[in-house]
Amino acid sequence: MRRQLVSVTQSSRQTGDNIAHDLRTPLTRLRADVEDALRHDDSEMHRATLERVLDEIQNMQNIVNALLALSQAEAGVMRVRKKTVDLSGLLEELIELYIPSAEERQLTLQGRIAPNLNIEADRQLLARIFANLFDNELKYVPAGGTILLTALTSGPHVEIRVEDDGPGIPVEMRDKIFERFARLDPSRTLSGGSGLGLSLVKAFAQLLQGEVRVVESSLGGAAFILTLPASAADVSKLSP
Repeated sequence: MRRQLVSVTQSSRQTGDNIAHDLRTPLTRLRADVEDALRHDDSEMHRATLERVLDEIQNMQNIVNALLALSQAEAGVMRVRKKTVDLSGLLEELIELYIPSAEERQLTLQGRIAPNLNIEADRQLLARIFANLFDNELKYVPAGGTILLTALTSGPHVEIRVEDDGPGIPVEMRDKIFERFARLDPSRTLSGGSGLGLSLVKAFAQLLQGEVRVVESSLGGAAFILTLPASAADVSKLSP
């Protein structure tokens, strides 16, 4: 029975990946047609309709691209370009990038990042991991809330926490939210999304020999904890 379930799951994923691949080209063509129509249509009503269509096409393209990236990551065929990354600097940059979006939603975004954190990793994958985590926070933390990012060395690893004082995540959902298209209760969702962001976080973390989990935050909400191998130089500093 277990083998049958695994086979069905793999078959379903493959079907979804094939559909995503097949949709990519027609969506690109459709977008080009709509953009061309926008350039030549002066009617205000038509332009408003076309702009809404363009927004929906963009949403569909985002889902297709996320599915394809997830498929590559899970299959282990995504190219990983590892080099020494200034993690402290990267996280500071991302916080600055997301502060305006947080302020628009009346949220406070703070960082407590240890200096000189370096890891051997793919900088682009790291940025995508944290972008998905921040996007998730912006969707679920109510106005007036706080999002806190902390990063420090923990033994041979670097631990990064993205946590909040929001409604939290039920214990029974803490493993499920990393599955494809998983969603919390609709009443807790403040805005839409593809349902693939946290699946990408998990897949990218595994590509970097790391792991991600979610626990209850000391702030009262959820805490996403990403653990990654520290660079050899940072580990040597810990040796007696």
